[in-house]
Amino acid sequence: MKLFWKSILSVMLAMLLFEGMVSAFHLLNLPSNLAVVEGLCLLLFLAAGGFVAVRNIWFRNTWRRR
Repeated sequence: MKLFWKSILSVMLAMLLFEGMVSAFHLLNLPSNLAVVEGLCLLLFLAAGGFVAVRNIWFRNTWRRR
């Protein structure tokens, strides 16, 4: 049962990250320098945040002994 919920959360997170990447690439295509910087910052935030979120979903409390 736990695996089911972890999988559902992972799929939902992947959809949110995909939507964020679409927005970031849209910003990168705008002619403004500020929009390009915002797009790059958003991509970096999504990469770091996505890594931390997936790690928390799949590996939380696995280092503790019960």
